[in-house]
Amino acid sequence: MAKKKTEKKGFSFSKVGGLLDNITKKVPVIIESEIKDRKFIDTGVYLLNAALSAKMLDGGIEYGKIFTVAGDSGTGKTFIALSVVKNAQKSGMGVIYIDTEYSLRLDDLPKYGVDNDPDKFKLIRGNKVEDINILLTQLLDELKSEKLKNGDIEPFLIVLDSVGQMSSNKEKTDLISGNLKVDMTRAKSLAALFRSINTDLGYLNIPMVVCNHVYLEQGSMYPRQIIKGGKALVYSSSVIGMMSKAKLKSGDEDDMDLGASGIVVTFKTAKNRLAKPKKIKFEISFVSGMNVYTGLDAFCRPEFYDKIGIAKGKEVVDKETGEITFQPGGNRWYIRHLGKSVYTKNLLTSEVFTPEVLKLMEPIVNDYFRYKTIDEIEDMAKEFDNSVKEDDTDGFEDMDNVDASDLFD
Repeated sequence: MAKKKTEKKGFSFSKVGGLLDNITKKVPVIIESEIKDRKFIDTGVYLLNAALSAKMLDGGIEYGKIFTVAGDSGTGKTFIALSVVKNAQKSGMGVIYIDTEYSLRLDDLPKYGVDNDPDKFKLIRGNKVEDINILLTQLLDELKSEKLKNGDIEPFLIVLDSVGQMSSNKEKTDLISGNLKVDMTRAKSLAALFRSINTDLGYLNIPMVVCNHVYLEQGSMYPRQIIKGGKALVYSSSVIGMMSKAKLKSGDEDDMDLGASGIVVTFKTAKNRLAKPKKIKFEISFVSGMNVYTGLDAFCRPEFYDKIGIAKGKEVVDKETGEITFQPGGNRWYIRHLGKSVYTKNLLTSEVFTPEVLKLMEPIVNDYFRYKTIDEIEDMAKEFDNSVKEDDTDGFEDMDNVDASDLFD
């Protein structure tokens, strides 16, 4: 009797997974096996949180990612960075702040709400790309080893302010020797910096804020703003915000205020992996800083009044039925939960935007900024196809039998 042949089973993928599990115990790489909750640092402005992460109330700067903010001088880059630092400390995080411009002073930090206690804030001076690369690479490498031995590292925030002011060893050496040749090594050194630290930040779940300068594109009729330092930072960043400014005029300026009491920041997300690229505006006052509610009035529209209870207009009571309806129009904002109207200058306050109102606004604002899922896109396509099929003859059952004169009846 012939022996029955048994089929040999191949090396299954589950066994491959077992091999990888053993290897990753020795090598600092991650195998993602479960969905983890994303964590964010508040920026200090609800609308900016939504623009960066499609999460208005609990969004902002994502842990483990690089957020780059770029713009001309005086557009509020450092102010935004310090606002993130303040909120990071509120959540219990420590901060490493690398100041390449020698512009910060420890005794000034409390003015921005930042705790300058050395156990909570480390201010590092230095502007050579190679030095900063060695510093961060060695620090993150030590932390990776610590994580392999003892588990997760308590996250902290790193701020680099700014890339545009960083020099290279060659540039410094050339200047000392009197050589004014163009330095071609700086861009490569910057690329090495961000290549070296990008995945390590993700592995350790450490967020990083990078401030940078811009220059205008050459040889174009409509020049664009270009981020300094080459493409490496563009590729490494999860979110890039381009900032510009205009004068903020409150009407309370005096003769010495140079015609402005602050700046109106236009923030464009040039790259975003979490939310749709959008353009938003928010204000930075020289007196009161940023208003956390700035920009939310854009969503206080009549079509959302039933849900939010804030819009320009008034409530009208039908004398016969007693039914209350909202009538849009006018220059004042009606606040349903207060039962009164206010002017725009009194709108962006905690009395108007209570925690309850913010909760009602959140799904509307988040939905505006978030990317649609594949399922939602397919459902929208099906709805469109169905609507076309229902009326694809435009009133004619058979276009072949239509006389030309019928088209003009």
